Amino acid sequence: MKKFRDFLKDTSGATALTFGLLLVPLLGVTGLAVDYTRASSDHAELQNAADAAVLWGASTYNGSNLPDVKARIQQSLRANLPGFDASGATYDVSVTDDVPARIKLSLARPMKTTFMQVLSQNSMDIGTTSTASGALTPKQATIKVTNVKGIYYKKISIIVVGADGAEKQVGSIEYKYINNTGTSNPAVGSTPLTFDLGTYKSFYFTMIVKKDGCAIGMKPSGRNCVDAPKVKSNDPKNPGMVDDPKYQITPVPNNLNFDNENKFYGNDTTYAFLVKSNRARDAWRFVEGGGQSTVPKDSDTPVIMDKLMNCDGSVKKHGWEDGGGGTPDFEYTLTTGCAFDYSQIRLTQ
Repeated sequence: MKKFRDFLKDTSGATALTFGLLLVPLLGVTGLAVDYTRASSDHAELQNAADAAVLWGASTYNGSNLPDVKARIQQSLRANLPGFDASGATYDVSVTDDVPARIKLSLARPMKTTFMQVLSQNSMDIGTTSTASGALTPKQATIKVTNVKGIYYKKISIIVVGADGAEKQVGSIEYKYINNTGTSNPAVGSTPLTFDLGTYKSFYFTMIVKKDGCAIGMKPSGRNCVDAPKVKSNDPKNPGMVDDPKYQITPVPNNLNFDNENKFYGNDTTYAFLVKSNRARDAWRFVEGGGQSTVPKDSDTPVIMDKLMNCDGSVKKHGWEDGGGGTPDFEYTLTTGCAFDYSQIRLTQ
């Protein structure tokens, strides 16, 4: 009986017994921490791959080619996740009903656990989502001439610089002044001129100014303009008959300052010159919102016309001065037509 009582009072070995009882939950908690760290790393890897895939896939979306988008997304996932096909990963690509529509990618992949297996948790699913949308960008512009004046001929042209760098004239407005009569095409207040920008890097305006009121290559004749005659060349390397230089354009060198430029225009041998909105020293000729230009005449900052576009539906008022006075000779309103461009894709989640 004494031995039995002594056995009940003996506490030696209790720690080992307690540790043995707690070993399983301790391993489980430790395993949870280790496997959670691995899961966080896996999740970051999946998120980066999902973002890259949805951006690349959605960049070609045109509203009706979802299968092509899915194929690009799959190709990107395979490239960014080694062993993607054998990893048990699953994904789903869908288009949302938002405006603009968003491309949504749901991606999941199982992860084998290490220590958590003692709790019969052999694997855990890691999942993420990523969505991308197109950007609202100018696609079309409408110009309505509101005022044209002055005695010089003017031709304002809209030049679009395509994604490949090629330049194309997409629209123009002419103003002639013969026998104290000025006319523009399109006429002031008439049907606006609308032009498509397409896929572009930028666009700019040019303005040809010719002193005699007639277009390039023409001369005044009564109330009309007629083709200018040829003249004998003064260049021994180019003998024969050539276009009369007084009826042709004389581009202004880029390195002229404003004072030299005024002398250039005032020279009797200068009959026509060219103004460009993307040429820094021509920026002062541009007026936004009416009135007079507030840009210094020696400005070194060009006018970025596509930055003046807007997608809020508002009507902008612009004006251009040919160089002789303080108020614009050519005034118009500009309305921008916009669309969602998936070549300018962005993540939304």
